[in-house]
Amino acid sequence: MKYFDEFEIYYTIPIMMVVVPLVYLIRIKLFDKLIHGIDLRKIEAELEEYERKEKEQQNVTTKN
Repeated sequence: MKYFDEFEIYYTIPIMMVVVPLVYLIRIKLFDKLIHGIDLRKIEAELEEYERKEKEQQNVTTKN
């Protein structure tokens, strides 16, 4: 332990702060798509459709 590199952790932490979230996000997307059959694009399209319908309803109520 005479030549222990105590600054090694300072190089490892920033790299892990980038690598771990990226790997986790990729894992989540693959897991949802392949295991659960969840397609995020379909969910986003549905949300946009609901938002569009809400805006139309608000425009109709403000005109009346």
